[in-house]
Amino acid sequence: MFRALILLLLIGQLTAGDGAYDPEDYRIRELHAVRLDAPLRLDGILDEDLYNGPSYTEFVQYIPNNGEPGTEKTEIWIGYDDDALYVGARMWDSSPDSIVSRMGRRDDNFNSDLFEVIIDSYHDKRTGYSFQINPSGAIRDESYYNDSWTDLSWDAIWEGKTSIDDQGWVAELRIPYSQLRFNQQDTYTWGIFPTRFIKRRGEWDYYVYIPLTESGLMSKAATLHGIKGIDAPKRRSFLPYLSSTYSNLPSQQSNPFLNGRDGSFGLGTDMKLGIGGSLTLDVTLNPDFGQVEVDPSVINLSAFETFYDEKRPFFVEGRSIFRFGRGGPTNNWGFDWSNPSFFYSRRIGRSPQGYVDVDSDSLNRPPNTRILGAAKLSGKLKNGVSIGVLSALTSREFAEFYLDGVKAQQQVEPLSSYSLLRAQKEIDDGRIGIGFITTLTQRNFTGSSLGGIDGTYTLSDDLAERALTAGLDGWSFFGAERDWALGYWGGISEVRGSRNKITSLQRNSSHYFQRPDADQVTLDSSLTALKGFAGRVMLNKERGNIQVNSSLGVISPGFETNDLGIVSRTDLINKHLVVGYRWVEPTKYYRSFRTDFAYSSNHDFDMVKTGEQFIWMGFFSAVNYWGFNWFFDYVPETMSNSKLRGGPRVISPSGLYLEFGYDSDSRKDIVGNIDYSMSSDDAGGSQVSYSANTELKLGARLNVSFGPSYSSRLSTDQYVTTVADPQNSAMFGSRYVVAQLEQQTVYADIRINYTFTPQLSLQAFFQPFVSAGSYSRFKEFTQPERYEFLEYGHESSTITLNDDGDYIIDPTGGDDSDAFAIANPDFNFKALVGTAVLRWEFSPGSTAYLVWTRNGYNFDNPGTFDLSRDMGELFRAQPDDFVALKVSYWVGK
Repeated sequence: MFRALILLLLIGQLTAGDGAYDPEDYRIRELHAVRLDAPLRLDGILDEDLYNGPSYTEFVQYIPNNGEPGTEKTEIWIGYDDDALYVGARMWDSSPDSIVSRMGRRDDNFNSDLFEVIIDSYHDKRTGYSFQINPSGAIRDESYYNDSWTDLSWDAIWEGKTSIDDQGWVAELRIPYSQLRFNQQDTYTWGIFPTRFIKRRGEWDYYVYIPLTESGLMSKAATLHGIKGIDAPKRRSFLPYLSSTYSNLPSQQSNPFLNGRDGSFGLGTDMKLGIGGSLTLDVTLNPDFGQVEVDPSVINLSAFETFYDEKRPFFVEGRSIFRFGRGGPTNNWGFDWSNPSFFYSRRIGRSPQGYVDVDSDSLNRPPNTRILGAAKLSGKLKNGVSIGVLSALTSREFAEFYLDGVKAQQQVEPLSSYSLLRAQKEIDDGRIGIGFITTLTQRNFTGSSLGGIDGTYTLSDDLAERALTAGLDGWSFFGAERDWALGYWGGISEVRGSRNKITSLQRNSSHYFQRPDADQVTLDSSLTALKGFAGRVMLNKERGNIQVNSSLGVISPGFETNDLGIVSRTDLINKHLVVGYRWVEPTKYYRSFRTDFAYSSNHDFDMVKTGEQFIWMGFFSAVNYWGFNWFFDYVPETMSNSKLRGGPRVISPSGLYLEFGYDSDSRKDIVGNIDYSMSSDDAGGSQVSYSANTELKLGARLNVSFGPSYSSRLSTDQYVTTVADPQNSAMFGSRYVVAQLEQQTVYADIRINYTFTPQLSLQAFFQPFVSAGSYSRFKEFTQPERYEFLEYGHESSTITLNDDGDYIIDPTGGDDSDAFAIANPDFNFKALVGTAVLRWEFSPGSTAYLVWTRNGYNFDNPGTFDLSRDMGELFRAQPDDFVALKVSYWVGK
């Protein structure tokens, strides 16, 4: 009996040992910060008293083997003094010679081992500040919002040192309180989320356990205790800058205003001032908003505006607080839906929007509108209310020109002010949120009186006098574990201006009030204001293997935010439903696998179906870390209310779109991806596209990437123009001309990055771009809500090409009273754009830039594509070159 009892006890011990590790034990964790008698000496050596105390360890894998212990031990220590938080970390490694340590400039994707700590100093479980460092000492920082979304634009002033030894590698971080945001308290409780990345294994280790079937990050952070007796910093800093530019402009050689040369000198400053413990005022005077990297080339044959990413530091930094309608659900899918934006910062300081309606000998038009000054106030109050306020003032701009040998000028941009107010309140640890936004654009047309050759043009015909928007947004999580998230937003707009401006606004591509068969809209040339509304409700399943996502969105015909935001389509009711399943547990066949099925449809406000999609999509991650993704989309026949750009509805043929993608193992020194897509429709249209990208990691300092792309497109109904003809009553008194378009496009994105030290780097970007299109088989739609044509040159109609290269079209033959001419729309656009940036951060927050930019263009041989010939013409084109030097010096604490 005694022996049996001993045997049972031994079996129990063995069983207990086998089951001792449970990742669920690591969901809720705490750390304690230690008060330091003196600041740590940052040298990458753990020899201070802090490291003689207890450490925090036992990290858990997030990937690749979710829930298992980290393959290598990680230890961290937290200390603090009156000015800063200190984090020390020992990344043990059984193969220290395999540690991946690459140089990289600040905020690069280092492709190396990494240590990170995220601090939620508000302890709101939705936001945080991430501080990352790799074994070479390169640093990266970003801010977290909406629980798991990141904004890399945030830049903090902090320090980190590292070292590599025979036991692994070490990191020491000093994070000044001035770079965090928190309200004054006697004792502080913060969120903290330490992580480690082991590059050669593709392994992310977290200090807390998060299953792959769950969404969110900051809401699951560990708790940091022990900080007390510190004051919220006053946060005062200045960043004056000095810049000088020189341009060599062969394209402007004959321009008497430039004579092929241009130059400028700039002086200004940015200022930061802490207001209380959590609000920050940013002010910029005479800012230098030159972009470090040029915008990529693009050929836009649609009626809609092309939008580019913001790259100017003042607007980029901290922009997450101004995002509207994006909180709550961690997945905000949209199908055939372009979410309107209330704030698009590139509206401020954009190219002047007025035009000079003269036959001029020469023209000097400013490329951008000068920003006289701008200010931002942002932060979070003690009651959990986040606030963002922005105001900017731009100057009047004038274009100079010679008319019949006499110098003259015309205002092309009025004095303008832009204002934005954003606030958001989080309730019940972020389970509920509610916020609002309002924007106001005002323009002063003083001095913009008459211009043009006949003195009839006024700037108020092109621009609104005032544009006002307002909106409410929010979210709610449901279920004990926040299983479901509901997000919503709604807004209104009002634009006021002259009758000519409001009429042109009604007619533009976002609205098309002139559509003759649209019962829900009417073009009214007497209006001096345009009003509208929009909104969307989104539902997302946040946990589990089964995925569900749906939404319902509406944009009324009169909704307009383009003075300070973006709206490309209106008169739209959109809805979608996505159901999918994800396999997250690795097997011998895959690491992860996901597939989704989606349905979406669009209607206009007359309840005519204008879009429909049936989608199957997914991705597959193989055991060798290769990835494969696919997207199949069947589009049934529907009505299009935009194909004729203000004309009546016509049929949009059914079609099929397929896309496949492949990604190689990202752990390797040579990585790449390949994408293929094709589409076809029942009218004979088609498109095929190939793209690839290869990145070479050549040693610890040099990265080279090359991404070529080729596409071929055949459209049977590309819009060309609209011609008024009262006799054509079947199409409401107009002829809507379309054509067959054959287009080929080739380009390549080339990037070369060399990092001398984490503070000194050289980056270069180049893009050769060629796109040629040939129009043929010109025709017109003959009936609304049909897909029927009169092809010119048939059924008594004629089409000829005159000596000037224009097409002369007689749609009925015989009497030429209804004949009309159109310019040959063939094109061959070639561009070679590039930039090289030498960046030196000579002290924390202080930077010197030397920038060279090249812009070369060629338009020869329209309508024909010959890659060898076109590339030769492109490289022989004489480019415009731009060189700039900018030095900024940070003063603060």
